Amino acid sequence: MNGIWLGIDTTSSMGGVALVKDGLLLAESILPVTGFHSERILPAVEEALKESGISGKDLSGIGVSLGPGSYTGLRIGLSTVLGLSAGWKVPVKGISTLRVIAASLPEGPVLACIRARTGEVFAGGFSSPDPLSEEIIQQSLYSAEKLEKLISTGVFSASGSGRSEIKCPGLNWANTLLDIPRSSFVASCACALAEKNGFDNEIEPLYLREFNQRIHP
Repeated sequence: MNGIWLGIDTTSSMGGVALVKDGLLLAESILPVTGFHSERILPAVEEALKESGISGKDLSGIGVSLGPGSYTGLRIGLSTVLGLSAGWKVPVKGISTLRVIAASLPEGPVLACIRARTGEVFAGGFSSPDPLSEEIIQQSLYSAEKLEKLISTGVFSASGSGRSEIKCPGLNWANTLLDIPRSSFVASCACALAEKNGFDNEIEPLYLREFNQRIHP
């Protein structure tokens, strides 16, 4: 991983801002998303840059979690990133929040899942924590019953807030501290994806559901 990357996450119950340089963490802050708005993100970004002695124009890229997650958090996070990108003339790379969670796990295959509603989760399975690894369970919205059937024949390291909904012997759950997507992993994963596939010309939230959609087993 080369260059200096800013990572921003506003998709979960805790938001965050991080700076990573050549794979090494320079600064990271975790912020409650309750009442989260751009006036709180920007001071956190400014503090991280100041702490590291870096200007925004020195960044190689900005990584941002695309979701799934909080509707309001996603819109605010993406609009803030687009504003910073335009002001500093720094390119952007978005990454699935499920990929970010999976990247924090120690080994593969890995499963990331985020609680949606009672009995429902957003989930995705990958061959390893590497953000470029093969997707072996499609990132989508699942009933708990359907997802349990999909993973019943395999063993996955798993993490995410969806652990409260999924009961399956094929899942080895990581420490609950890994359930929240970390902004430092947003930065490192976005960098890896940008090196492989290039930067994004535009970014859109990854909701993985229509807001009136309910699923069935």
